[in-house]
Amino acid sequence: MAWNNQGGPWGGGQSPWGRGGGGNQPPDFEEMIKRGQDRMKSILPGGFGSGRALALIGAAAVVLWLVTGFYVVNPGQVGVNMLFGRFVSQTPPGLRWNWPVPIGDHYTPDVATRNRVEVGFRAETASGSDRDVPEESLMLTGNENIIDVRAVVLWRINDVEQYLFGIGGDPKDNVKNAAEAALREIIGQSTFEYAITEGRGTIEVKARDLAQQMLDTYKLGDASAGAITIEQLSLQKVDAPSEVIDAFRDVQKARADKEAAINDAQAYFNQVTEEAIGQSTQIVKQAEAYKAEKVAIAQGDAQRFVSVYDQYQKAPDITQRRLYLEAMSGILANMNKIIIDEGAGNGAIPYLPLDQLIKMRKPGADSTGNGAPSTGGNVEAGQ
Repeated sequence: MAWNNQGGPWGGGQSPWGRGGGGNQPPDFEEMIKRGQDRMKSILPGGFGSGRALALIGAAAVVLWLVTGFYVVNPGQVGVNMLFGRFVSQTPPGLRWNWPVPIGDHYTPDVATRNRVEVGFRAETASGSDRDVPEESLMLTGNENIIDVRAVVLWRINDVEQYLFGIGGDPKDNVKNAAEAALREIIGQSTFEYAITEGRGTIEVKARDLAQQMLDTYKLGDASAGAITIEQLSLQKVDAPSEVIDAFRDVQKARADKEAAINDAQAYFNQVTEEAIGQSTQIVKQAEAYKAEKVAIAQGDAQRFVSVYDQYQKAPDITQRRLYLEAMSGILANMNKIIIDEGAGNGAIPYLPLDQLIKMRKPGADSTGNGAPSTGGNVEAGQ
Protein backbone atom coordinates (compact mmCIF):
# COMPACT_ATOMS: atom_id res chain seq x y z
CA MET A 1 0.00 0.00 0.00
CA ALA A 2 1.19 3.52 -0.76
CA TRP A 3 2.15 5.79 2.09
CA ASN A 4 -0.14 8.61 0.91
CA ASN A 5 -3.10 6.23 1.14
CA GLN A 6 -2.37 4.80 4.61
CA GLY A 7 -0.55 7.72 6.14
CA GLY A 8 2.81 5.89 6.07
CA PRO A 9 4.66 4.60 9.07
CA TRP A 10 5.51 8.14 10.17
CA GLY A 11 1.93 9.44 9.85
CA GLY A 12 0.59 12.31 7.83
CA GLY A 13 1.31 10.57 4.60
CA GLN A 14 4.96 11.59 4.73
CA SER A 15 7.95 9.64 3.50
CA PRO A 16 10.71 8.41 5.83
CA TRP A 17 12.58 11.69 5.24
CA GLY A 18 9.74 13.82 6.60
CA ARG A 19 8.51 15.04 3.27
CA GLY A 20 5.23 14.49 1.63
CA GLY A 21 4.76 11.15 -0.03
CA GLY A 22 5.04 12.41 -3.52
CA GLY A 23 5.85 9.11 -5.14
CA ASN A 24 9.42 8.56 -6.37
CA GLN A 25 11.06 11.77 -5.09
CA PRO A 26 14.78 11.38 -4.16
CA PRO A 27 15.82 11.97 -0.51
CA ASP A 28 17.32 15.30 0.51
CA PHE A 29 20.87 14.44 1.63
CA GLU A 30 21.58 17.92 2.92
CA GLU A 31 18.61 17.67 5.22
CA MET A 32 19.80 14.28 6.42
CA ILE A 33 23.31 15.60 7.17
CA LYS A 34 21.87 18.55 9.01
CA ARG A 35 19.67 16.38 11.17
CA GLY A 36 22.62 14.05 11.91
CA GLN A 37 24.71 17.02 13.06
CA ASP A 38 21.89 18.18 15.28
CA ARG A 39 21.63 14.77 16.92
CA MET A 40 25.43 14.59 17.41
CA LYS A 41 25.35 17.98 19.07
CA SER A 42 22.63 16.79 21.38
CA ILE A 43 24.81 13.76 22.32
CA LEU A 44 28.08 15.68 22.45
CA PRO A 45 27.22 19.23 23.44
CA GLY A 46 30.88 20.24 23.55
CA GLY A 47 31.73 18.74 20.13
CA PHE A 48 34.40 16.16 19.31
CA GLY A 49 37.00 18.01 21.32
CA SER A 50 35.21 17.55 24.60
CA GLY A 51 36.19 14.94 27.19
CA ARG A 52 33.01 12.98 26.73
CA ALA A 53 33.60 12.70 22.98
CA LEU A 54 37.15 11.55 23.46
CA ALA A 55 36.06 8.92 25.99
CA LEU A 56 33.43 7.56 23.63
CA ILE A 57 35.91 7.45 20.76
CA GLY A 58 38.49 5.69 22.95
CA ALA A 59 35.93 3.14 24.15
CA ALA A 60 34.87 2.43 20.58
CA ALA A 61 38.50 1.98 19.54
CA VAL A 62 39.13 -0.42 22.43
CA VAL A 63 36.05 -2.43 21.52
CA LEU A 64 37.14 -2.66 17.89
CA TRP A 65 40.64 -3.66 18.99
CA LEU A 66 39.29 -6.39 21.24
CA VAL A 67 37.06 -7.67 18.45
CA THR A 68 40.14 -8.27 16.29
CA GLY A 69 41.20 -10.92 18.80
CA PHE A 70 38.59 -13.38 17.56
CA TYR A 71 39.88 -16.06 15.19
CA VAL A 72 38.65 -19.36 13.76
CA VAL A 73 40.47 -22.69 14.17
CA ASN A 74 39.44 -25.00 11.31
CA PRO A 75 39.17 -28.80 11.63
CA GLY A 76 42.59 -30.42 11.54
CA GLN A 77 44.22 -27.29 12.93
CA VAL A 78 45.39 -26.33 16.41
CA GLY A 79 45.14 -22.82 17.78
CA VAL A 80 48.23 -21.48 19.53
CA ASN A 81 47.77 -18.46 21.80
CA MET A 82 50.66 -16.10 22.36
CA LEU A 83 50.99 -13.40 25.03
CA PHE A 84 53.82 -10.91 24.88
CA GLY A 85 55.66 -13.23 22.48
CA ARG A 86 55.45 -16.30 24.72
CA PHE A 87 53.49 -19.51 24.27
CA VAL A 88 50.39 -19.61 26.49
CA SER A 89 48.03 -22.39 25.43
CA GLN A 90 46.59 -24.50 22.64
CA THR A 91 42.96 -24.44 21.55
CA PRO A 92 40.84 -26.98 19.66
CA PRO A 93 38.90 -26.18 16.45
CA GLY A 94 36.17 -23.55 16.69
CA LEU A 95 35.75 -19.80 17.24
CA ARG A 96 38.43 -18.65 19.68
CA TRP A 97 39.67 -15.39 21.17
CA ASN A 98 43.05 -14.18 22.31
CA TRP A 99 44.55 -10.85 23.11
CA PRO A 100 45.14 -9.12 19.78
CA VAL A 101 48.33 -7.52 18.54
CA PRO A 102 50.51 -6.08 20.00
CA ILE A 103 49.75 -7.71 23.35
CA GLY A 104 49.02 -11.15 21.97
CA ASP A 105 48.96 -13.13 18.77
CA HIS A 106 47.80 -16.51 17.51
CA TYR A 107 48.79 -19.23 15.03
CA THR A 108 46.75 -22.04 13.47
CA PRO A 109 49.14 -24.74 12.18
CA ASP A 110 47.62 -27.71 10.35
CA VAL A 111 48.49 -30.92 12.22
CA ALA A 112 46.31 -33.32 10.22
CA THR A 113 47.66 -32.79 6.70
CA ARG A 114 50.61 -34.86 5.48
CA ASN A 115 53.09 -32.49 3.89
CA ARG A 116 55.23 -33.49 0.90
CA VAL A 117 58.85 -32.60 0.24
CA GLU A 118 60.73 -33.58 -2.93
CA VAL A 119 64.45 -34.33 -3.00
CA GLY A 120 66.31 -34.36 -6.31
CA PHE A 121 63.42 -33.04 -8.41
CA ARG A 122 60.48 -30.67 -8.39
CA ALA A 123 57.01 -31.56 -9.63
CA GLU A 124 55.74 -28.97 -12.12
CA THR A 125 51.94 -28.92 -11.80
CA ALA A 126 51.54 -26.55 -14.74
CA SER A 127 53.41 -28.72 -17.25
CA GLY A 128 52.64 -32.03 -15.60
CA SER A 129 56.31 -33.11 -15.73
CA ASP A 130 59.14 -33.21 -13.22
CA ARG A 131 62.11 -30.89 -13.21
CA ASP A 132 65.39 -32.45 -12.29
CA VAL A 133 67.59 -30.78 -9.64
CA PRO A 134 71.09 -32.21 -10.27
CA GLU A 135 72.69 -30.57 -7.23
CA GLU A 136 70.37 -32.64 -5.04
CA SER A 137 69.91 -35.84 -7.06
CA LEU A 138 73.51 -36.73 -7.99
CA MET A 139 75.19 -38.68 -5.18
CA LEU A 140 78.37 -40.71 -4.77
CA THR A 141 78.16 -44.40 -3.87
CA GLY A 142 80.54 -46.41 -1.72
CA ASN A 143 82.37 -47.83 -4.76
CA GLU A 144 82.89 -44.31 -6.18
CA ASN A 145 80.13 -44.34 -8.78
CA ILE A 146 77.69 -41.48 -9.41
CA ILE A 147 74.03 -42.32 -8.97
CA ASP A 148 70.88 -40.30 -9.70
CA VAL A 149 68.44 -40.43 -6.76
CA ARG A 150 64.96 -38.93 -6.48
CA ALA A 151 62.93 -39.24 -3.29
CA VAL A 152 59.66 -38.04 -1.80
CA VAL A 153 59.28 -37.37 1.94
CA LEU A 154 55.87 -37.31 3.65
CA TRP A 155 55.82 -35.59 7.05
CA ARG A 156 53.43 -34.02 9.51
CA ILE A 157 53.56 -31.77 12.57
CA ASN A 158 54.06 -33.71 15.79
CA ASP A 159 54.38 -30.93 18.39
CA VAL A 160 53.08 -27.47 17.49
CA GLU A 161 55.10 -25.68 20.14
CA GLN A 162 58.33 -27.31 18.97
CA TYR A 163 57.28 -26.75 15.35
CA LEU A 164 56.70 -23.00 15.81
CA PHE A 165 59.59 -22.16 18.14
CA GLY A 166 62.03 -25.07 18.16
CA ILE A 167 62.90 -25.19 14.46
CA GLY A 168 64.75 -22.30 12.95
CA GLY A 169 63.97 -21.25 9.41
CA ASP A 170 61.50 -22.89 7.05
CA PRO A 171 60.41 -26.35 8.32
CA LYS A 172 60.07 -27.65 4.75
CA ASP A 173 63.68 -26.73 4.00
CA ASN A 174 64.79 -28.41 7.22
CA VAL A 175 62.97 -31.61 6.26
CA LYS A 176 64.44 -31.55 2.74
CA ASN A 177 67.96 -30.89 3.99
CA ALA A 178 67.73 -33.66 6.61
CA ALA A 179 66.38 -36.18 4.07
CA GLU A 180 69.04 -35.26 1.50
CA ALA A 181 71.84 -35.53 4.07
CA ALA A 182 70.54 -38.91 5.25
CA LEU A 183 70.31 -40.23 1.69
CA ARG A 184 73.82 -39.10 0.86
CA GLU A 185 75.19 -40.85 3.96
CA ILE A 186 73.37 -44.13 3.33
CA ILE A 187 74.14 -44.12 -0.41
CA GLY A 188 77.78 -43.37 0.39
CA GLN A 189 77.90 -46.58 2.45
CA SER A 190 76.33 -48.72 -0.31
CA THR A 191 77.60 -50.01 -3.63
CA PHE A 192 76.04 -48.95 -6.90
CA GLU A 193 74.62 -52.39 -7.72
CA TYR A 194 73.14 -52.78 -4.24
CA ALA A 195 71.47 -49.36 -4.35
CA ILE A 196 69.71 -49.94 -7.67
CA THR A 197 68.60 -53.52 -6.97
CA GLU A 198 67.73 -55.25 -3.72
CA GLY A 199 68.94 -52.43 -1.45
CA ARG A 200 66.24 -49.87 -2.24
CA GLY A 201 63.91 -50.89 0.59
CA THR A 202 66.71 -50.96 3.15
CA ILE A 203 68.00 -47.56 2.01
CA GLU A 204 64.51 -46.04 2.40
CA VAL A 205 64.15 -47.28 5.98
CA LYS A 206 67.68 -46.28 7.04
CA ALA A 207 67.42 -42.83 5.44
CA ARG A 208 64.04 -42.17 7.07
CA ASP A 209 65.32 -43.15 10.53
CA LEU A 210 68.49 -41.09 10.14
CA ALA A 211 66.57 -38.01 8.94
CA GLN A 212 64.18 -38.38 11.88
CA GLN A 213 67.11 -38.43 14.28
CA MET A 214 68.40 -35.21 12.74
CA LEU A 215 65.03 -33.48 13.06
CA ASP A 216 64.56 -34.64 16.65
CA THR A 217 67.59 -32.57 17.65
CA TYR A 218 65.62 -29.40 16.84
CA LYS A 219 63.60 -29.02 20.04
CA LEU A 220 63.26 -26.73 23.01
CA GLY A 221 64.61 -27.74 26.40
CA ASP A 222 64.21 -31.36 27.41
CA ALA A 223 61.15 -32.10 25.28
CA SER A 224 60.59 -35.81 24.74
CA ALA A 225 59.46 -35.56 21.13
CA GLY A 226 60.54 -33.58 18.12
CA ALA A 227 58.52 -31.08 16.17
CA ILE A 228 58.18 -33.11 12.96
CA THR A 229 57.49 -36.78 12.29
CA ILE A 230 58.61 -38.30 8.99
CA GLU A 231 55.96 -40.87 8.07
CA GLN A 232 57.46 -42.13 4.81
CA LEU A 233 60.52 -41.72 2.64
CA SER A 234 60.17 -43.38 -0.75
CA LEU A 235 62.71 -43.52 -3.55
CA GLN A 236 61.14 -42.51 -6.85
CA LYS A 237 64.22 -43.12 -8.99
CA VAL A 238 67.58 -44.80 -8.37
CA ASP A 239 69.52 -45.04 -11.61
CA ALA A 240 72.65 -44.01 -13.39
CA PRO A 241 72.92 -40.38 -14.57
CA SER A 242 71.22 -39.62 -17.88
CA GLU A 243 74.55 -38.84 -19.56
CA VAL A 244 75.79 -42.43 -19.13
CA ILE A 245 72.49 -44.31 -19.04
CA ASP A 246 73.10 -46.02 -22.40
CA ALA A 247 76.54 -47.26 -21.40
CA PHE A 248 75.16 -48.34 -18.05
CA ARG A 249 72.44 -50.38 -19.75
CA ASP A 250 75.07 -52.08 -21.92
CA VAL A 251 77.01 -52.95 -18.78
CA GLN A 252 73.85 -54.28 -17.17
CA LYS A 253 73.11 -56.41 -20.25
CA ALA A 254 76.66 -57.79 -20.25
CA ARG A 255 76.33 -58.56 -16.55
CA ALA A 256 73.04 -60.33 -17.20
CA ASP A 257 74.64 -62.38 -19.98
CA LYS A 258 77.47 -63.25 -17.64
CA GLU A 259 75.04 -64.40 -14.98
CA ALA A 260 73.15 -66.47 -17.56
CA ALA A 261 76.37 -68.16 -18.73
CA ILE A 262 77.36 -68.88 -15.14
CA ASN A 263 73.93 -70.35 -14.44
CA ASP A 264 74.13 -72.57 -17.54
CA ALA A 265 77.59 -73.78 -16.55
CA GLN A 266 76.43 -74.42 -13.02
CA ALA A 267 73.44 -76.39 -14.31
CA TYR A 268 75.71 -78.53 -16.53
CA PHE A 269 78.09 -79.03 -13.63
CA ASN A 270 75.23 -80.13 -11.40
CA GLN A 271 73.95 -82.54 -14.06
CA VAL A 272 77.35 -84.17 -14.64
CA THR A 273 78.07 -84.30 -10.93
CA GLU A 274 74.72 -85.91 -10.16
CA GLU A 275 75.25 -88.51 -12.88
CA ALA A 276 78.75 -89.30 -11.60
CA ILE A 277 77.46 -89.56 -8.06
CA GLY A 278 74.69 -91.89 -9.24
CA GLN A 279 77.13 -94.10 -11.14
CA SER A 280 79.56 -94.24 -8.25
CA THR A 281 76.74 -95.10 -5.89
CA GLN A 282 75.61 -97.88 -8.23
CA ILE A 283 79.13 -99.31 -8.46
CA VAL A 284 79.49 -99.21 -4.69
CA LYS A 285 76.16 -100.97 -4.25
CA GLN A 286 77.14 -103.65 -6.79
CA ALA A 287 80.46 -104.19 -5.04
CA GLU A 288 78.74 -104.43 -1.70
CA ALA A 289 76.28 -106.98 -3.15
CA TYR A 290 79.15 -109.02 -4.67
CA LYS A 291 80.96 -108.91 -1.35
CA ALA A 292 77.87 -110.00 0.50
CA GLU A 293 77.35 -112.81 -2.01
CA LYS A 294 80.94 -114.11 -1.70
CA VAL A 295 80.84 -113.86 2.06
CA ALA A 296 77.56 -115.77 2.17
CA ILE A 297 78.94 -118.48 -0.15
CA ALA A 298 82.11 -118.78 1.90
CA GLN A 299 80.09 -118.95 5.10
CA GLY A 300 77.85 -121.62 3.52
CA ASP A 301 80.87 -123.67 2.37
CA ALA A 302 82.43 -123.41 5.79
CA GLN A 303 79.20 -124.41 7.44
CA ARG A 304 78.83 -127.38 5.04
CA PHE A 305 82.41 -128.46 5.74
CA VAL A 306 81.77 -128.28 9.46
CA SER A 307 78.60 -130.33 9.10
CA VAL A 308 80.45 -132.97 6.99
CA TYR A 309 83.25 -133.05 9.52
CA ASP A 310 80.74 -133.62 12.29
CA GLN A 311 79.26 -136.54 10.36
CA TYR A 312 82.75 -137.90 9.61
CA GLN A 313 83.52 -138.02 13.29
CA LYS A 314 80.36 -140.02 13.89
CA ALA A 315 80.80 -142.50 10.94
CA PRO A 316 84.23 -142.23 9.30
CA ASP A 317 83.91 -145.14 6.88
CA ILE A 318 80.53 -144.25 5.50
CA THR A 319 81.41 -140.60 5.21
CA GLN A 320 84.72 -141.36 3.52
CA ARG A 321 83.00 -143.62 1.00
CA ARG A 322 80.39 -140.96 0.30
CA LEU A 323 83.01 -138.29 -0.18
CA TYR A 324 84.90 -140.54 -2.56
CA LEU A 325 81.83 -141.24 -4.65
CA GLU A 326 80.87 -137.55 -4.82
CA ALA A 327 84.41 -136.59 -5.82
CA MET A 328 84.63 -139.26 -8.52
CA SER A 329 81.20 -138.25 -9.78
CA GLY A 330 82.41 -134.76 -10.25
CA ILE A 331 85.69 -135.80 -11.88
CA LEU A 332 84.21 -138.33 -14.34
CA ALA A 333 81.18 -136.22 -15.21
CA ASN A 334 82.33 -135.25 -18.70
CA MET A 335 84.69 -138.16 -19.57
CA ASN A 336 84.06 -140.88 -22.20
CA LYS A 337 83.07 -144.14 -20.52
CA ILE A 338 84.46 -147.57 -21.55
CA ILE A 339 83.74 -150.66 -19.47
CA ILE A 340 86.17 -153.66 -19.55
CA ASP A 341 85.26 -156.71 -17.59
CA GLU A 342 88.38 -158.87 -17.04
CA GLY A 343 86.46 -161.65 -15.42
CA ALA A 344 84.24 -162.37 -18.37
CA GLY A 345 84.55 -165.78 -20.06
CA ASN A 346 85.71 -166.57 -23.54
CA GLY A 347 82.18 -166.33 -24.89
CA ALA A 348 81.60 -162.77 -23.59
CA ILE A 349 82.81 -159.55 -25.08
CA PRO A 350 85.16 -157.96 -22.57
CA TYR A 351 85.02 -154.50 -24.28
CA LEU A 352 81.90 -152.35 -24.21
CA PRO A 353 82.21 -148.87 -25.84
CA LEU A 354 79.29 -147.16 -24.10
CA ASP A 355 80.05 -143.77 -25.56
CA GLN A 356 79.74 -145.07 -29.12
CA LEU A 357 76.54 -146.93 -28.32
CA ILE A 358 75.05 -143.81 -26.78
CA LYS A 359 75.91 -141.73 -29.84
CA MET A 360 74.39 -144.38 -32.15
CA ARG A 361 71.20 -144.69 -30.11
CA LYS A 362 70.76 -140.96 -29.63
CA PRO A 363 68.99 -140.29 -32.98
CA GLY A 364 66.60 -143.15 -32.39
CA ALA A 365 66.03 -142.12 -28.80
CA ASP A 366 65.26 -138.61 -29.88
CA SER A 367 62.68 -139.83 -32.42
CA THR A 368 61.05 -142.62 -30.37
CA GLY A 369 61.70 -141.42 -26.88
CA ASN A 370 62.78 -144.99 -25.77
CA GLY A 371 66.53 -144.46 -25.79
CA ALA A 372 68.53 -144.69 -22.61
CA PRO A 373 68.93 -141.31 -20.99
CA SER A 374 72.38 -139.82 -20.71
CA THR A 375 73.55 -139.71 -17.16
CA GLY A 376 75.99 -136.95 -17.86
CA GLY A 377 78.81 -138.92 -16.22
CA ASN A 378 81.28 -141.71 -17.14
CA VAL A 379 82.39 -144.56 -14.94
CA GLU A 380 85.50 -146.64 -15.49
CA ALA A 381 85.79 -149.77 -13.38
CA GLY A 382 88.43 -152.45 -13.33
CA GLN A 383 87.68 -155.63 -11.47
